[in-house]
Amino acid sequence: MSFLSLTAWQFAAAGALFATGPVIIHLLNRRRYRVVQWAAMDFLKEAMQRNRKMLQLRDIILLVMRTIAVFLFGLVLARPFFARGGNSGVDERQPLHAILVVDNSLSMGYEGLDGTLLDKAKDRARRLIDQLPTGSKISVLPACGSREGYSPDPYDTKDAALEAIGKLELVDRSASMLRAVNDVQRASESSPELAKRVVVFSDQQGTNWRDLRSAETLKKLQDWQLVAVAPAGTAADWENTWIADLRVQDGLADIETPTTIQVVLQHQGGVARQDIQVKLSYGDTVIGERTVAIEPGSGSKEVEFEYVFNTLTEVPEPDRPIFVALKAEIQANDALAADNERFLALPIVAGLPVVFVDQFGSAEDPGRNQLGETRHLRKLLAPKTSRSDAPRQLVKVRHLTQNELDQEVLKDARLVVLAGLKEPQSEEVVSLLRDYVRQGGRLVIAAGADFDPARWQELAWQGGDGILPLPLLETVGEVPEVAGANTRPFFISFESLSGDELFQLSSISETELRDLYSEPFFFKAVGSDTSADTTAQLAAAARKNLEEELTFVQAAAKRREEFTTKQAAGEITSADQESQEQDEAKLAELQPRWLTWATGNSVSTGGDEALPDDPALRAQRVDSLLQQQLPRILARFDDPAQTPFLVAGKRGQGEILFVGTGLLSSWNTLPKTNAILMFDRLLRNMTRSTLTRRNYQPLEQLTLPVPSNEHDLAVTLTRPRQLDPESLDIGFISGDLRGITLHGLYQRGVYRVAGYRHDPNAEGPQPTDAKPVWDIPIVVNGEADESELQPITREKFEELTAGSSLRWVEPGEDISLAGAAIRGQTSWWYLALAVLLLLLAEMVVLSWPALRPQVAV
Repeated sequence: MSFLSLTAWQFAAAGALFATGPVIIHLLNRRRYRVVQWAAMDFLKEAMQRNRKMLQLRDIILLVMRTIAVFLFGLVLARPFFARGGNSGVDERQPLHAILVVDNSLSMGYEGLDGTLLDKAKDRARRLIDQLPTGSKISVLPACGSREGYSPDPYDTKDAALEAIGKLELVDRSASMLRAVNDVQRASESSPELAKRVVVFSDQQGTNWRDLRSAETLKKLQDWQLVAVAPAGTAADWENTWIADLRVQDGLADIETPTTIQVVLQHQGGVARQDIQVKLSYGDTVIGERTVAIEPGSGSKEVEFEYVFNTLTEVPEPDRPIFVALKAEIQANDALAADNERFLALPIVAGLPVVFVDQFGSAEDPGRNQLGETRHLRKLLAPKTSRSDAPRQLVKVRHLTQNELDQEVLKDARLVVLAGLKEPQSEEVVSLLRDYVRQGGRLVIAAGADFDPARWQELAWQGGDGILPLPLLETVGEVPEVAGANTRPFFISFESLSGDELFQLSSISETELRDLYSEPFFFKAVGSDTSADTTAQLAAAARKNLEEELTFVQAAAKRREEFTTKQAAGEITSADQESQEQDEAKLAELQPRWLTWATGNSVSTGGDEALPDDPALRAQRVDSLLQQQLPRILARFDDPAQTPFLVAGKRGQGEILFVGTGLLSSWNTLPKTNAILMFDRLLRNMTRSTLTRRNYQPLEQLTLPVPSNEHDLAVTLTRPRQLDPESLDIGFISGDLRGITLHGLYQRGVYRVAGYRHDPNAEGPQPTDAKPVWDIPIVVNGEADESELQPITREKFEELTAGSSLRWVEPGEDISLAGAAIRGQTSWWYLALAVLLLLLAEMVVLSWPALRPQVAV
């Protein structure tokens, strides 16, 4: 027996519980007679014995009827129905709820002589809809989402379902069985009185199953049929060449030095490809073209282009980088053309301010051998020291001492490097740098020279709320001039950094990398406390701070709304004004906003920073944020204690990197080796991370802030391969921050968001041919794995789904509508009638003594 609603069993359980009431009342009211000998009543004894059996029988009948009536009333509220197994076919008089999941991932665009795989899936879905019994309901679910949106609620007519099938289109996403399971579960909650038929139409790529490997989850999928629309074949039968990646090694470019752009091709198939044309361009400008050959089998090939972006019509400024939308394309003439192009929004920067703080600052004098600990890092980022003030260079170096640090110096800085300082100058400097990082700034702290770990720990740790990612320990080892003959060098542990792409170099083998990182000798380093106790204490403190901060921000936002409402009504009191001023002061402390490039620079993909009310969801949200805040060991030394070499940690929106050794002094030989180049990569990556993100995988929703200094903007969105732009509404996306929300970014390509000045007082349509005052590209690319077309075999499917009721349907097999059939959907009417009859019968039994004829005595 099943019930109409997923929660209706509660009514049945309540009926069963209350049905025990008459029994309990009957037992409690049983009379306990005390025998009293009374001679005068002996003559009635014979009459009482004759009537006793009749009264007991009546009481039992009433008890049974009342108990059954209460129980049946609970079942009436639950509205039960019955399911029976069967493989004899479908009764055409019994409608079904068909849930059709159609894979509309990129690989379904594979084209044959009879159309694409998506066309085949649609045809099979249409034929199935035609076979459904009259009165059936149909849910149509695109497995990878849809730009137009979709609902799990079923269609009531076949025509509506067929129209929904016809509207399905390819999107640049990978199919996911786990996502399909969740969608089907939501769809199943509709029309519970109907039997369910779940049919999935897909090419059955192996990647579809990568997130659904649990046998227990598969066993819960009842009566699913997976219809394979792709022809069977080996890996060699699936010919495809695609662009797997388009990248720039450091993630950014400048307009003075050549930028190396890498296009990575991949191939699958049994035939060699000899004349594949690779073209790289942006707009109408062609950067270069190459012709490459690829051997049969599965492999990849990297094609490099070099280009200097010095002919741009718009010049980047220190606080405003320019994003250029690169496009790589190949002429492969294969059956899946959608993956023959890839895009990249490349930031072009110039004069990004980077602050270097060491012992000497601008008083550095090479002639007197007064070299600051940051010297080599400055040369890495700005190698043309004689032109360090040139606005066209990648970074603009500010070489200072601690006493020159203030908010004015830092407000536009992308990166701050402190190296070789004995101790922080004051708590005010620590507080200043902490606020800088909280807003999104990047900070590097390196040991070396006269670095005193005890003083840094005392002033800069602050219980985990300072500018050190981990507590500091004593130094390890000694410099050669102190150790003398007892010098014991140690090295970088290659194993500790080999898994991080930051330390990998293009076209360099692992053996060459190992040799590169084994060159420098290290004599002295500062240890960091990585013990389990310290980590636990740090996590507990971070959790508490996160909860308190998020709770306060959420409460302050509500009070701000109430204050605004009262202000509009002219009902502000002095207490309200004082409370609002206190909130603003606290928010300024928790979330400082004096960093110019970070203001309005945030991008949201739909997440909400407010803590949910549900305790479980609240804990999950805090755990997610906590994992982002906890420090990470990027590299270690190979000494017995495995001393951390590079430790990274987050503070608010920014990041701190602690380097446990010097960068110029006799603490090591690092500056004299090519391994120093790792810091070029690290610092460029940290600088790039301060730039606004413009590259995304396909997503449902994206929120962008609009320029705060521009008002009365009319904003439009132009999608890939779409000529007519869409108008977008500007609203408040966070507090007093105005922005726009983009929906349905499912297609590969460049989305252009443009803002035009709009005269709110002008009548009629505004001119649309004016130059936009705000124009940015948003680039969307799907996963490269989606282009690996070979589906799983039926044998692999049966092995994967052993013990479950999932059924594989070959391209030539029929889709079965047989399964668990539903009966008794209207049985609750009969149960209600039975309750009424029982009540009437009870009344008859109770009134029977008064109705029967009286015998005269």
